[in-house]
Amino acid sequence: MTYAIYRKIKISTILLIGILSLFPDSIKAQEFIEKIANIFEFNIGKERSDSTFRHTKLVLAPIVSFEPATNFGFGVGAKFLFKPFGAGSDTRTSNIPISAQYTLNNQFIAFSEYTIFFPRESYLLKGNIGFSKFPIGYFGIGSEAADEDQIDISFDNFLFEPLLLKQVAPNFFIGGGWRYNTFRKLELLESEIEEGEEILFRDSLTSTSSGLEIAATFDSRDNVLNARKGVFAEFTHGFYDESLGSTNNFMLTKLNFRTYWTVSDRRPNDVVAVELYTRLSWSDTPVLELSALGGPELLRGFREGRFRDRYSFFSQVEYRWQALDRIGFVFFGGVGEVTDELANLSLKNVKYSVGTGLRLKIVKSENLNIRIDYAFGLGNIRDQNFYLGIAEAF
Repeated sequence: MTYAIYRKIKISTILLIGILSLFPDSIKAQEFIEKIANIFEFNIGKERSDSTFRHTKLVLAPIVSFEPATNFGFGVGAKFLFKPFGAGSDTRTSNIPISAQYTLNNQFIAFSEYTIFFPRESYLLKGNIGFSKFPIGYFGIGSEAADEDQIDISFDNFLFEPLLLKQVAPNFFIGGGWRYNTFRKLELLESEIEEGEEILFRDSLTSTSSGLEIAATFDSRDNVLNARKGVFAEFTHGFYDESLGSTNNFMLTKLNFRTYWTVSDRRPNDVVAVELYTRLSWSDTPVLELSALGGPELLRGFREGRFRDRYSFFSQVEYRWQALDRIGFVFFGGVGEVTDELANLSLKNVKYSVGTGLRLKIVKSENLNIRIDYAFGLGNIRDQNFYLGIAEAF
């Protein structure tokens, strides 16, 4: 099966599901949707009297993907939803997502970006943990890296980033933690680079980052997984030094702002979401730690890490239309750019991403969806990508 044929199948599937969902009077269709949703949701343990979250829940969804460098990939995405003992209506639901995927080319990826609220939200534990042996397309550094510059590489990547924050004001948390990120055993896939150059190239991309992070978060969202209203703002700054185990001395800064609001009282489930994102890398930052755009969350029309440089800037807006009780659609657009110097930012090189998606609500109580997105990347470089997962992009 060629890549082009596979893309046509994906588009046809999305259109078919979308057309079927436009018939709200069909009782059989509604029953079918309910049955699908119930397959993915599992209650764990007994009901609890100390929490507004009656059951701990496990939500599962399949992952199927295809890329020329990886062949077909199969896996599972899961979200563990819970509240700690003693937590009531003043504590939002915690979630620990886990995704694991294996491809026919013997590659593997497992990842979790968790958010855990302590009772009364006195503390917030959040962060990332993951391991992957997975190929990516490396296009070099810069905003104008061409498609023909692509080199498929694979490496072992281990990321461990726990952050513990204390609530110092309503919805405002301050704290920090440690970030450890390694890129090892790098391999070039089907490369025409000569052996001597290949060794230098491999060494230039291999690195270990180990450092301390400070963090501040303001989070007034009504729901962490799929907010209808509220604001999320996050700042992190990491210090990486050879004395802490890093191969390079550098710093990383990230700022992320999101806001959500409902369209009207007549459409309380229709939401407009806006995100502003900036990531800055300073000093001798390793190549694969440079700020990047592309992938399932940032500039969705382009593949993950398509553009990479010292600074990245990105914004997107998304309209979430709840068409039926269990089915919704989204329409999104974003704009972003990477650069080595602020003075070099230029509108002629800006990248755009537009797309649409289908949502299947699998946990009504937590407003949790299965997400299917198809996006186009526009500008002086073009691309298109398909994503399947659990929960929203932002």
